[in-house]
Amino acid sequence: MDRASLAIFIHELHNQCVYTEAAFRVFNQSVQQNIPAGIFFAAQSTLLCASQVSSLLWPSRTRVQKRGEELRDVLQLSEKHPLNDPRLSALWEHGDEKLEDWIGASKGEKVVFDHVGSLEELSKQIPIVEGNIFRLYDPTTMTFYYRGDGYKMQAIADAISEIYSRVLTVHRQMFPDHHEAADQPEGATKGEKSAEDTQKKSETKH
Repeated sequence: MDRASLAIFIHELHNQCVYTEAAFRVFNQSVQQNIPAGIFFAAQSTLLCASQVSSLLWPSRTRVQKRGEELRDVLQLSEKHPLNDPRLSALWEHGDEKLEDWIGASKGEKVVFDHVGSLEELSKQIPIVEGNIFRLYDPTTMTFYYRGDGYKMQAIADAISEIYSRVLTVHRQMFPDHHEAADQPEGATKGEKSAEDTQKKSETKH
């Protein structure tokens, strides 16, 4: 991979990590204020950004696997990583077809849409199979269920934080002017300051 291409990929990884952190902030605020629409919007936004990072670093298609290997080599990331999750990297591919498949598979079953609460408590009221959950957030386990799959939000936050620390090191080397400008209190824009703020570890809250 030539340096110009590498710079674009690193910059995009940097941005997606920043976007994920921003989505987590909205997610945490929505959980604290018990706003279901905000919880689901931010949770899906978090998965979308994390999915972009996952697919860039661990692509599933053969023709672009070399790109993933080169990026992981630059960032010193191993093949074994929490974000190397095929469910995550392919989450939004053919979403309409996956929705149709989910509807077909759950036909005639008890299904759950847009519920915030303990899955264990809900299961005491009605028989629920995880595969029949379309969208649910369980604050007791900090798990977001989407289309039958459960995603541990804290695990995603930790994984993104770890990747971002590596990306930021390389990004500073490749884009020193960007970071010098961001470090200037008077000249930095609000957006640049927010990017630097993401050095702090993202974390979900009950």
